[in-house]
Amino acid sequence: MRYAQINQKGICIADSFLSGEVIAENMILLKEDEPSPLTKKYVNGVWEEVEQQQVQMQSDTEIIMQSITELELQNDEAQLERQLLAQQLSDLELSMLEGGNINV
Repeated sequence: MRYAQINQKGICIADSFLSGEVIAENMILLKEDEPSPLTKKYVNGVWEEVEQQQVQMQSDTEIIMQSITELELQNDEAQLERQLLAQQLSDLELSMLEGGNINV
């Protein structure tokens, strides 16, 4: 899924493809074929051009924090997948112990 990340002023600071749905106020779902909204302002569901003076480039700290956030989201998704696989494995083992009828 493709998302635009906006800063406190509503200006797009990142355009990213993520592996799943994200529910966050600063993440706006984009269509895959939609032009990149980088440096545009999100106002009432519409991307608007802004004067170049209003666009503040990301500081190193913002870039690092964004990367950490994306890694944490990916880690959470991977953890959920591991839990699902562990549950499926447990169900399979239990089924085998109960006589081999597999309904997983």
